[in-house]
Amino acid sequence: MAKPKKRTLKIRAAGGKRAPSSKKIKTKRAAAKRYKVTGSGKVKVPHQGKQHLTGQKSRSRKNRLKKAKIMRAENMLLVKRCLPNSGL
Repeated sequence: MAKPKKRTLKIRAAGGKRAPSSKKIKTKRAAAKRYKVTGSGKVKVPHQGKQHLTGQKSRSRKNRLKKAKIMRAENMLLVKRCLPNSGL
């Protein structure tokens, strides 16, 4: 008569890729809603001043405020910390 095989349990983390002690880096959701990362790694930011009191602003000024601007390099380090999975 054959002996029954010993069954061992293999403990894995989610997906089997990470050790159980390491944690996922989470994205700051407020930053993800405000900033978009372009394919070249630049950060697009909406202009301020378009939400209210627009009756006294000229049409050309409001049209200019529609388009997103590119964030300056010195501020991109702050965004990089808030968006760890964006590829910055």
